Amino acid sequence: MKTLLIIFLCIVLGGIYVYNTNWFQSSFLYERYYRPIYEAPFDVTKKGETVSIPLKFTYRTRYDLALTVPDKNVFHDRLVGPGLLAYRFLSDGRLLGDGVSFPPDKRQLGLRRGTSLIPVMLFDLPFSGEGSDLVLELEVVEPFKFLEPYAGNIKCRITPDYDSKVGRCLGEDLRIRQ
Repeated sequence: MKTLLIIFLCIVLGGIYVYNTNWFQSSFLYERYYRPIYEAPFDVTKKGETVSIPLKFTYRTRYDLALTVPDKNVFHDRLVGPGLLAYRFLSDGRLLGDGVSFPPDKRQLGLRRGTSLIPVMLFDLPFSGEGSDLVLELEVVEPFKFLEPYAGNIKCRITPDYDSKVGRCLGEDLRIRQ
């Protein structure tokens, strides 16, 4: 009887462990896992525009910060770039990291339901050294002039980047170092 109880307990604990993995969550609970933790308008065509993003997250994984444009042909008709965002991660009033995002790259383009996704950086959450609150501040350092036809319709979106098909996060070349 003790042996059955131990086996049952191991199965339950193993099930809980597998349920909480990024692989399981992204494979079987797709809609919930890939729900953006932040999505709001952000006009990246004007130098000096800023946004402050409180980062509240559920999953311990890498997150993708992308600009979204409601047009699937954004890169077909015009040249890409330039464009840069300055970022700062703050927690409890302390600066945890800062730098400049990566410029947009045609090879990193993503499409989802008629919307172009232009990834500019990836970062891991939880952020090392974070306290009770974590805030990401973004500022347009170099305007994204090629997105001017979409001014007023550009959004900033942050979602998990894990891909269950390959068992890891993609876009390693856009990852910022902490």
